Amino acid sequence: MKIDRLLGIMIYLLNRDTVSASALAGRFEVSVRTIQRDIETLGMAGIPVASTQGVNGGYSILKSFKLSKQLLSEQDYVLILTALKGLCSAYEHRGIEATFEKLLSLSPDGVDAEQNIHLDFSVLREGFHVRDYLSGIEDAIRKKHVIQFEYTNAEYVKSQRTVEPVVLTYKWYAWYLLGFCCEKQDYRMFRLTRMRNLGLTSAAFSNVHNNIEELLAQKNDHQPYFNIKLACSTELRIPIEECFPNSCITEIGDRELLIEFSVPANERGWFGTLLSFGSKVTVLEPTELKHRLIEHTKDILEAYLSHR
Repeated sequence: MKIDRLLGIMIYLLNRDTVSASALAGRFEVSVRTIQRDIETLGMAGIPVASTQGVNGGYSILKSFKLSKQLLSEQDYVLILTALKGLCSAYEHRGIEATFEKLLSLSPDGVDAEQNIHLDFSVLREGFHVRDYLSGIEDAIRKKHVIQFEYTNAEYVKSQRTVEPVVLTYKWYAWYLLGFCCEKQDYRMFRLTRMRNLGLTSAAFSNVHNNIEELLAQKNDHQPYFNIKLACSTELRIPIEECFPNSCITEIGDRELLIEFSVPANERGWFGTLLSFGSKVTVLEPTELKHRLIEHTKDILEAYLSHR
């Protein structure tokens, strides 16, 4: 509906400095001309939308403009409170709990009782040292202070790192830090479980880190991936869907499935999952992965035979 789109455009602009018409069109899946008409409508409704020309031009709302808190409906409060509860389960942070209590006190009566979805992200808690590191790194990001730590990469190589921490992110089933490595003079992703002896320094950042979402997207694009093809019997469809939920599954005849999916090459979780299926699945591609499975299985067999 148009009214929903107008409200969405207004909130989107309030959360950003300047947004081009083409970016808004892509965001709300309409034409640029439609966005231009919507901006005119917002202006007639008294919303102070400014327009700037040029390469970096676009639309923005004057910073002095404020929305009434009555804009939020009961359902909005329910969704926000549900998300905050889920975030509380992910890791300990008194600020999140305080925010939850503040929002709960502002919400209409009975909103908390109406929640019928509960998000339990306790799986994100990866051990005591990760919990402590999350807090320490958050503090360093806020103060824009450099951190130092010992890091062991996926190939078990240890190194000392000096890093300007930019943002924490949970992906590939683990907590990661995107930071600017002072030695490499480039952005790197560091898995928190592989960090040791984290130290917070008083040294300030030497660089300005903008466009964090773009930086994260770039690091994801540069992450090496395996494009895997498996064959298995139809009885394994549910377990495969559970372990690799983004896989493409094709039925081959009545009893066989072709499974295709992509995974980060340097992460070990999915490799252990493949091993757990044993002879019930057959890797068709890539050849490198087939050889890796064969060698790994031989090593396991030799280790057990030598200890009989």
